[in-house]
Amino acid sequence: MLQLKKILIEGGPLFQQKSGVGQYLYRLLEGLFEIDKKNDYIVYGFLFVGKRLKPPFPEKFRNVRYRMVRYLPSKMYSVFARKVFVPPADLLTGLKVDLALYGHFVRSPLMFGGKSITVIYDLSYIHFQQFSNMKTTRFYTKEVPRTIKRSDHIVTISENAKNEIVDYYKIDPAMITIISPAVNADLYKPRSKSEIFKIKKQFNIRGKYILFTGTLEPRKNIVTILNSYEKLPKKITDEFSLVLAGGKGWLDGSIKERLCELKDMNIITTGYVADEDLPALYSGASLFVYPSHYEGFGMPPLEAMACGVPVITSNNSSLPEVVGGAGILIDADDVKALTIQTTRVLEDSKMSAQMRSAGLQRAKLFSWEKSAMKLHHLIEKVTNS
Repeated sequence: MLQLKKILIEGGPLFQQKSGVGQYLYRLLEGLFEIDKKNDYIVYGFLFVGKRLKPPFPEKFRNVRYRMVRYLPSKMYSVFARKVFVPPADLLTGLKVDLALYGHFVRSPLMFGGKSITVIYDLSYIHFQQFSNMKTTRFYTKEVPRTIKRSDHIVTISENAKNEIVDYYKIDPAMITIISPAVNADLYKPRSKSEIFKIKKQFNIRGKYILFTGTLEPRKNIVTILNSYEKLPKKITDEFSLVLAGGKGWLDGSIKERLCELKDMNIITTGYVADEDLPALYSGASLFVYPSHYEGFGMPPLEAMACGVPVITSNNSSLPEVVGGAGILIDADDVKALTIQTTRVLEDSKMSAQMRSAGLQRAKLFSWEKSAMKLHHLIEKVTNS
């Protein structure tokens, strides 16, 4: 008889405004819970002072329950973990489990035993410390080596990230499984003219536009986008506005300064855009640009392709894995190349149409269902080993 397992899931990012990590975990776990109706899943998190937390997953998942750590608010836990030690997850929750799944770089100890799987997305905190919060960098630099030693298996999100982890930490490649992100095909698809009209009105966008989505921070290379937009032919900037869609990020002073210098140009910043609004915003764009310095995976280019938008992105880290031959790859710091390629795509309707078609096909290769099945198989393998 098959023995059911008790699986504890670190759910911190699921109870917050969902950034890339939160989106990845939510979609992956949603797919897992659709597949596995038997094992007992407990998602745990920490109270936020002054906030009532809603369960992130639908009630239809009967084998999913929640355990909130009430005596240790989220901020207090973070300070304690950074300055003292990472408290045992099973002690905090009062649960003895068969496996714990940690979705954000660091594995908590398990006092009562049990297997563990940890997601390490990338090594940006090692290779691009200038773009990271120094508190986070110090914490990960200290804790990730311990996490790797304590974990029974590591999950990462791209071949590039796996190679970096293997090379830097000198671990067996067989200990790492790639489970890539994907897009929700029901959400990220080309939208109707009426939906596009509505979203453009919401963000006061007039006419055609070039789009970037993501946190406005140095690693995303926003200044290169702005410098390139400034250098585009006037006939293009008169016809196409530049839309920067994303929330305020870390060390955004240089971005604000450059935006101020270009205040007379047709540049729109939307702030944080809700998930349900993104597909229409993508669909209305004539071009998506994403010259990031580094990505563990790079969801926005995939989302853009799924919505039928031509993509220009960087030739570094995992981004070539995402776009394949469907997008244009450039050096992240090459303003001239970005300007030339932007002009080509916007002026050549045949080329633009070919890129739209290729991007739609490329996006279909990534599936949350496939990724969730890989995670389910891995959980069974680790717990049975």
